[in-house]
Amino acid sequence: MTHGVIYMTWGHTAMKEADRSMGTLWKYNPAMPVLVIGDAAAEAHYKASKKVIFKLIKTDPFDETRPQSQQFRAGRIKPLLYNLSPFDQSLYVDADSQFQSSPNFGFSLLDKWDFVVAETETRSLLNSIAGLQETHWTANWVGTPHLLYHNSGLLFWRKNKVVEKLFQLWSNEWLRFQGWDEQVALLRALLRSEAVFLTVPYTWNCREGTKTMLLHHWFGTKAVRAILPVVTAHKRITKPQALILTEISPGRFVKCIPGDEEETKRQLLRLRKIPARRAHASIK
Repeated sequence: MTHGVIYMTWGHTAMKEADRSMGTLWKYNPAMPVLVIGDAAAEAHYKASKKVIFKLIKTDPFDETRPQSQQFRAGRIKPLLYNLSPFDQSLYVDADSQFQSSPNFGFSLLDKWDFVVAETETRSLLNSIAGLQETHWTANWVGTPHLLYHNSGLLFWRKNKVVEKLFQLWSNEWLRFQGWDEQVALLRALLRSEAVFLTVPYTWNCREGTKTMLLHHWFGTKAVRAILPVVTAHKRITKPQALILTEISPGRFVKCIPGDEEETKRQLLRLRKIPARRAHASIK
């Protein structure tokens, strides 16, 4: 049975972060194979590597009509990972992460579970970053906003029919809203799926190094999600803006474009007003 770790990279910053992450992986598992998916620049970077399998992805993950910090649409790519993976058991990790221990324990869980994913640090749908429309719709469908959801920056799965269907459902669910965040779509797919999944604590995949069980993940948006130049109605801004960290509530931070701090805070805090009642939304 084959095991392997998967990364996606668009842009040189992402490749640099992925290389560093692979180094920490190989510290614990020197022979672990790696699959990288990405663009032509990544193909040129990895083509000479003996440890890395590379697959060129022609699907464009960017939507340049969106705000600069939200142009990368991971929902176009991550649901493809099942069919792209050559491994019997796969682990996907975001590039801006470092292993703090061997992933072998996670792979061993796939003897009993089809799919393993960590909860998010924000914990519930109430604090989702998916956007108001999708978050409200999902909360109404399940009947409550107080529902644990997951961080798609760490995913273990085994190859079988129910997991293949889960990834298809994930793609379908993401297409409902086609938002920047793909994790609430994953939640709906898991609820609809027949796959037996295990939710592990957020400490498997978190930003606090002292709490990290497996993956130290700093959620640096511009690391894995290359930021393209902004197009406005008046001019094209050719120099990408670096994102900044802003505190939206005590101990809770998000990244945004400089100048958008107050609007970002207002949008995310409005999620706390999601009604805890079931509406008539239905999934077909």
